[in-house]
This record gives sequence, C-alpha cells and structure tokens, in this order.
Amino acid sequence: MIKRNIYGIPSMIYIFIDYKLEKFKNEINYTFGFIFQTLGYSFNFVSDTGQLKEDDILFIYGYTDPTVEELVAIAQHFITIFIPCEPDLFDPKSLTRDKLKHNLKMVKLLSKTPVISSRSFSYPAENYSESKIQAGKINFDLIGNIFFHLAQLESQVDLTRDSDSYYPEEASIFHPYRDTPYVDNMLWLVDSMIKEHTRSKGIPLVQKQYWPQGQEGAALLTHSVDNLQKWNYTDLFLSLGTDVAMFFTLNWKQLFHTISSKFKYLFTNVELYWNFEEYRELEEASGFRSTFYIAADKNEYINYSLDDPDLQEEIRQLIRSGNEIGLLLTPDKTNPDDHITRKQVMLHQLHQETIGIRQLHYRINEKLRELHSKLNPAYSQSTALRDIPGYINGVTVPYQPWIGGLSVPWFELPTIYCDTHLRVGRFKTLQLEPAKKLLKKYFQSTIRTRGIFGLDLNLASYYDIPYVKKLYTYALALIKSGGIWVPTANELSLWWNKRNRVTINETEYEISIFFPDNLENFTLQIINSKKIKEILGVPAKVEGNMVSFSNVNADSIAVIRLNQES
Repeated sequence: MIKRNIYGIPSMIYIFIDYKLEKFKNEINYTFGFIFQTLGYSFNFVSDTGQLKEDDILFIYGYTDPTVEELVAIAQHFITIFIPCEPDLFDPKSLTRDKLKHNLKMVKLLSKTPVISSRSFSYPAENYSESKIQAGKINFDLIGNIFFHLAQLESQVDLTRDSDSYYPEEASIFHPYRDTPYVDNMLWLVDSMIKEHTRSKGIPLVQKQYWPQGQEGAALLTHSVDNLQKWNYTDLFLSLGTDVAMFFTLNWKQLFHTISSKFKYLFTNVELYWNFEEYRELEEASGFRSTFYIAADKNEYINYSLDDPDLQEEIRQLIRSGNEIGLLLTPDKTNPDDHITRKQVMLHQLHQETIGIRQLHYRINEKLRELHSKLNPAYSQSTALRDIPGYINGVTVPYQPWIGGLSVPWFELPTIYCDTHLRVGRFKTLQLEPAKKLLKKYFQSTIRTRGIFGLDLNLASYYDIPYVKKLYTYALALIKSGGIWVPTANELSLWWNKRNRVTINETEYEISIFFPDNLENFTLQIINSKKIKEILGVPAKVEGNMVSFSNVNADSIAVIRLNQES
C-alpha cells in the first residue's frame, strides 16, 4: 500500500522501510522528510512495492543488506537505491564517545566528509548500471548520520560539560571538521545518485530550487543587541586594573582605543555602543535589510530596558526601513512562563502575532532547547559555533529541530560567522585581512552547497573592533556580487515553509503544480525532459530547463505541458 506524503500527492520517489525498524519509525520518517523536502523532490512512503511504475525511484532503508543479485533483481522494474541502517545512531543510550570515535570514518563526497559507521567499505556509494537496470547502494547509514546531527545526539552521548553545564563545542569529535557542511554533503550524495540514474534511464525529473528566483544561495544579516552601554562611572573606575593589564601586553592600539572611548564618554556622554544607524546606513546603501535581536527585559546579561524611549524610537525606525526585530533570549530565568511573558511583551511592543528568537551567545543545552519548543517561535537562529566560524551540526539549510522525541513546527536557521570569531584573546582581535579571508572562505563554501550564509555582528562590536565597518562593507559587497537572496530571517522561514507546501504531480507529458500560498517568485528545474510546449494558469518564464513563476496567488494551479515528439 502507498502512504501519501504529508502534502497528499502522488510522487515518483518512494521510500520502503524495513519492518524491523518500526521502533525508530518517527525518527526515520522525519529524516527522509528533511532530505527530500530540502532537495525539492516529492516523495511517498510505501509498504508494498507492487504498485510502483517503471519510471519510479525506490529507496529501500533496511536492516539487512541485499546481495548485488537481489538489488539488481528489484532494479529491473524501477530505479532502486539501498541504504543500510545502524539503529544505534537513533539511540544515544547505545553509544559512547569511544564508540563514536572508533566508528568515525572520512569519505569523499562533495568534499571530505566525516561519517559514523561500524561497517567497512572502500567507497561511500556504488552504482550498478546496465541497459535496463539502474541500482545504487550507499555503504553507510546516511539516514542515521543525518538524524544524529539534526537531533544533536552527540551532547546526549558525551556527558562532558563546562562549568555552566553546557556541552563544550571543542569536545565534539566533529569539531576538527567544522569547516565541512557534512549534512549538506550527504544531501548532495542523495541528489547526485537520483540525477545519475534518472539521466541514464532518460526519466524526467522535477525539482524545486532552494530559493525564490533560483539564486545560488541565501544570506541572513543579523545583529545581536545585548549591550548598549559601554561605560558608566562605576565601570570607568573598575576598568583601571584592566587598562594596567593591557599596558603590560604591549597592545598599544587597543589601549589607546579604550582610553579614548573613556574620554569621549566623559566629555560628550555619547553612547558608543548605540550603533543602530551605522549598520542601517551600510545596509541601505547595498539595498539590504537585516534582523536585530533585542531582549525584552533588563537583567544581569542585558544593560538596557525595552521601555527606553530612545530604544523604542530606534525599533520604529528599523521597522519603517523594512528591517525585522527578533527576541533575544537570556539564561537568567529558565521557567517557561517567564520566557512566554517576555515573548508577549515584545509582541505587544511590535504589534505582531509571532516572533523569531535567538539564544544569547548561542549557548544551548537540552533544557533551553525544550524551553524554545514551548515558546513555539516563528523560527530560531540560536545555533552557531561560539569561538570560531564554521558549520555547527554540519548544516547550512533550514531544518525543524528534533526536541523531546518530536519534530517541532518551526525552523532553525544556522549562523556561520559572528563577531566573537574575530577575538583571539582578551585584548586581541584578528587583523582585518585575515578576517576578510575567513569570511570569504565560509561564504564561498556555504554557497557551494546552496545554503544560508548567516552573519551576526552585534552592536557593540561596531565600536569595540575598529575595523568592523570595513569588514561589514566588504561582506555586503561580496554578497551583492554573488547574486544571493538576502531576506530577513522571518521572510526566509516563511519562504521555506511555503516552498515545502508547493505540490507537484507528474504524468508523461504534463506537470501540474499546486500553490497553496501567495508567492512572489518560485523556480523549478525540469531535468531530462522534452521541451516545454506551454505553461498555463500562472505567469511563468522559461530559461533553459528552469521555469520561474511570478506573482502567484494562493490556491493557483500551473500546468506545464511538454512536447510529445520523440
């Protein structure tokens, strides 16, 4: 029997799961959903392969490997790809840190990629191709590996904690591979195998593009607002000891910068961290907008109040300019009711019904993850490496976190590069040129996988790190030159949800697309296809094998008719 996918349409990709894996059915379904929704393919789960057609693609996820002969026998009827399961990857109680280290292997995908596997193999995947046979086999548990990272199971396996009860990122066995978006690389493997086999068999394939106009990637410009007051008279006095310590480090430039800021405060009363306008002007000059994360309460982590009339005026100005306000969460309170109250205070301030969140300094543990789940935000942007740039959990695309044994309904949006990565000591920062080089490296690596380049420069860093204006100007120019989509965080989250809701139905010479939501732009790629004869129902433009829709109304249906000539 064919089970309809969560969007209720037939599709040409089917997934068969071994009945022996029933215990982990929810985890497996969640992971397959992430894979195919991200890649932009329609899919169904199937318990009986008898109803599949010749042009269908079957993924088998099994406990026991088929022989080559068995796999080829199935592939005589339709493209078949087998993925072996290692159930331990779904159960942190079955794993230890030593077992993870022992089973860690490097494989060559889009780039060198770490995977967990107890199996021995020479190649990450194998393809079998003959005149009427198209079969493939992935030699490690790709599904289990992806789930392991999305569910952040390593922190449940390894109980190492710092003094504040957080899992230290440097303790991760994947920390040496932080330069690699390894989850994205595994998505690339699945995508490559699908395209290779459909090309060999001449089967048309329809794929949603990641971004509205088929852009190469996306960028999120964000600013954490945790500190708006550099000095008060008490801090001026208490900082004298720090100045003396800085003197003995011979860091004259930083010492002069600090002392000059004190005189500027004493004689002008100018608040040096109040840099909303500075960031806004740079972004407006590039035609971009950003997301500012602001806290709702003054507390030990936050030195400003939302009631401040000047701050309220800044918020109004940001919104008038098309920017977005998110809620900055602090760990001073862990009672869900307190955080729900803070959320309601900010929503009242903004006259909104929903809001996205960011956890201060990206310090997350299981308790805070559960708290986020209870807040039910519009989205979260709370994951990033704290001390150095890179890909936390190896992912650059939106995903729905797995918390408390369930998938939550909102998306986590990763952050790749932060101002904290520019600090290399208490009194030292990275020089401008190395900082630009790092930024460009991670930008290019992220775009290579069509992911999100998340950038966070907080308001205080604009003054504290003297070259941040130059660095941000460089980043904006780099993004602008790359043909990258630059929405606010909420716009990106809404887009990803609407993209997932678009449904596609294919017949031999016709493709119908149902749009349940209004969409300004939407792009499809039609692979291995005959030429398009006409498109009905929705305004569209064809360039090569790309079809771009514009100004789509909710509940519209587009029909793409293909030429029937051979």
